[in-house]
Amino acid sequence: MTNKNLGHIEENIYISLILTFIGGFLDSYTYVLYDKIFANTQTGNLIFIGLYLVKGNFYNAFLRFLPVVAFCIAIFITQILIFKFNKNKKWIKIILCINILSTLIMGMGVFKNYTIITICLVSFICSLMIGTFKKSKGDVFAPIMCTGNLRSLMEFFCKWVIYKEKNAMKIFFKYLTIIITFVLGVILGVIFVEFLKIQSIYICSILFFIVLLIIIYEQRI
Repeated sequence: MTNKNLGHIEENIYISLILTFIGGFLDSYTYVLYDKIFANTQTGNLIFIGLYLVKGNFYNAFLRFLPVVAFCIAIFITQILIFKFNKNKKWIKIILCINILSTLIMGMGVFKNYTIITICLVSFICSLMIGTFKKSKGDVFAPIMCTGNLRSLMEFFCKWVIYKEKNAMKIFFKYLTIIITFVLGVILGVIFVEFLKIQSIYICSILFFIVLLIIIYEQRI
């Protein structure tokens, strides 16, 4: 095994698309099954924390606070793993194994009657994703949300149309593909969740496993 690809192994475009699909899928999963809650991004949770605190509803504020804590803990764990295993990129495999195990446990219905635990676990998974996979072939991207990707899409569209930068068109279409993939994940997520309910999360388990196989394959090239 050579080390020439290790520095950018997590930036594989296929990995970016698979993780983006998972991000959209998980939004559908929690929205449909768990009281129309989006567990991927924490902005909404922070807004609700403020709203509930103003209303004096401290219990609901606390419930919205827990996914934020789970998100932060996952980032902390990711940084520890990077510190320990950065040289050989082993930490990426560990993160993927954690996500595979977490989604398998969710699919078994262990926490089906505990909405807040499921939401926290999804927030944890998504945080591991965003803490690990930050770029796609050198360009910054977010696998679990589209705001930043949409901003980058329009930035490179302007560079292409206004400033006539040759490479900008290619990057524009890459971001467009990523955003479309996210929406596709949402659409198929709704369909699969309606039919398979809690077990639909196994689709994410399979996709995480495929990403793991791609990482292993890339390392051996």
